[in-house]
Amino acid sequence: MSTRKSFLLFQENPIIAAVRNPRDIYDAVASPCQIIFLLTGNIYNLKQMVDYINASGKHAFVHLDLVKGYAQDHYFIKYLKEEIKPTGVISTRNSLISRAKQEGLMTIQRLFLLDSSAMDVTITSARKIKPDAVEILPGLVPKLIHKVRDELTLPIITGGFIETGEEVRSCIDAGSISSSTSHKPLWDEFDEMKNYITESLS
Repeated sequence: MSTRKSFLLFQENPIIAAVRNPRDIYDAVASPCQIIFLLTGNIYNLKQMVDYINASGKHAFVHLDLVKGYAQDHYFIKYLKEEIKPTGVISTRNSLISRAKQEGLMTIQRLFLLDSSAMDVTITSARKIKPDAVEILPGLVPKLIHKVRDELTLPIITGGFIETGEEVRSCIDAGSISSSTSHKPLWDEFDEMKNYITESLS
């Protein structure tokens, strides 16, 4: 997926449903959210979950660092692309992001901004790898969002403890394009947040 298409996909989806428990996938698919982050999964249920999301016409992103039962190597990435068929992947690991890009999967590099040293390392990494987007944690610090926005020309997703519409609006105002959350009540505010972005751009 081209960078432009990636940008538009996230711009049209200000709230991303993050699923930590397989049982929650049904609520995620039933919600207005069009992008679903799978922060769970194993060798037995991953394909079933992705198939369920794909059948609904929504976009599944698999967090590679959290999937259990698979060897984290290039064979797995190839298998993921050809057999499981998510829209894209999420990872903190440069090698996995690079390999997923080679396979034509959409990539999101997750950045943990714990201190200034971590900030410098992760920014340098993202510049080199050039994922389709970055997800920054913690996402509720406008100063960090501003910093990443100034350093990278990539869509910014925020994550971690985002539970209210006001927090999503704060992230958007600081420069993010969408927010991932496992807080189900926020999934239902998708349309409100989409209208907020439309009004902000007009």
